[in-house]
Amino acid sequence: MAVPFYVGPYFAVDMMLGSAALFAWETADKVEAEAGGPAVASGLICGDGIWMLPECVLAMSGVKPPICIKFLSRSVNARVDAFLRI
Repeated sequence: MAVPFYVGPYFAVDMMLGSAALFAWETADKVEAEAGGPAVASGLICGDGIWMLPECVLAMSGVKPPICIKFLSRSVNARVDAFLRI
């Protein structure tokens, strides 16, 4: 229980999504899930760990992530930006 408090809340979300995916996989095919589950989990954990290196380099370079990402059409985006400038 204490691991997400140490590494951050994103880890808890990753664990929940991974557990849900494994549950669905076990429901569909228990034998394959037992054989391939640990390998898939290790690969996903390794992939998350590999991203930490570029993330640390960007943080040390002073790159700040955006506060908000919007997926809007050009016209709606222009209206939202105009509203936020008021």
